[in-house]
Amino acid sequence: MNILLTGATGFVGKSLYRELIVQKYNLTCVFRKWHKKERQLSEFGTGNRYFVDDVDGNTPWSACLKGIDQVVHLAGLAHTVNGDDPDLHRRFFSVNHEGTRNLAAQAAQHGVKRFVFMSSIMVNGKTSSAGPFCETDRANPQNAYAAAKYEAEKSLEKIGADTGMEVVILRPPLVYGSHVKANFLKLLDLMYSGVPLPFGAVSNKRSFVCLENLVDAVCLCLCHEKAANQTFVVSDHQDLSTTQLMQKIAAAMGRKPRLVAVPEKYMKICLSLAGLDHMYDRLWGNLQVDASKIQMLLGWKPRVTVDHGIMTTVQWYLSTRRHKRKAKVQV
Repeated sequence: MNILLTGATGFVGKSLYRELIVQKYNLTCVFRKWHKKERQLSEFGTGNRYFVDDVDGNTPWSACLKGIDQVVHLAGLAHTVNGDDPDLHRRFFSVNHEGTRNLAAQAAQHGVKRFVFMSSIMVNGKTSSAGPFCETDRANPQNAYAAAKYEAEKSLEKIGADTGMEVVILRPPLVYGSHVKANFLKLLDLMYSGVPLPFGAVSNKRSFVCLENLVDAVCLCLCHEKAANQTFVVSDHQDLSTTQLMQKIAAAMGRKPRLVAVPEKYMKICLSLAGLDHMYDRLWGNLQVDASKIQMLLGWKPRVTVDHGIMTTVQWYLSTRRHKRKAKVQV
């Protein structure tokens, strides 16, 4: 099977690339033109490559879509805290919506059979106060990033309905694993620092998905007949409170967690006064998903457990820190 993969240099993309190579798919990887000068492309072998200036509503795709059976679209502008910036709002829709719609439309014109799109659980909302999110919930995007992802989903569904191209949409919660970045990496840094943290009595519930499990779900969605024209939320099937997550990270690091039981109301007031309400939502709020649909319809189950996933993530993190210290000593 011939697959076009966008976002191959990203956190999820690199791992998916390696797995698709193992499964002997014929891959064409899309890169930004400025990647040509970077060493990181060496890990992608000498296979088919396609370079673009940017991913938006004007990107030409015809040259790389000939003979392609399926597209996995991971490329996009990542979510950031400063989501109220007008120019960033425009770019979210340019890249994540129009870029997706444009690629899908050209893919359908070239006879691509299936289009797999990596969306986000943020399409459902920031917090799941009424219960775990599932695929049938009414969309409730709370920022430009989520709204652009949702508009992309709607465009894909229309293109699929008009052309017959099969569309599969995945909405993962927070993804963690080796080479993780952003918020999860910050949590690792906090636990490694050894400073006391106010997470000793957080009773929320949040869903996560290990990188290996997400990659496994994408691979299944590529080949399973019943995945066609479906939307799936996916998780490790084990929800954790922020306190439990920090305890597991500390245990994997071989450290005793220094977690202080600070009342939730006090933290909410302090973070609000500091203009950090988003931190309260992420660390004290609920964000659960019900991933039973993909399990029942496709027979998918998480390949690795939460404990194993956190352990391998921490091992990578500690190894990275050792390499950095060694490099400083050598300098």
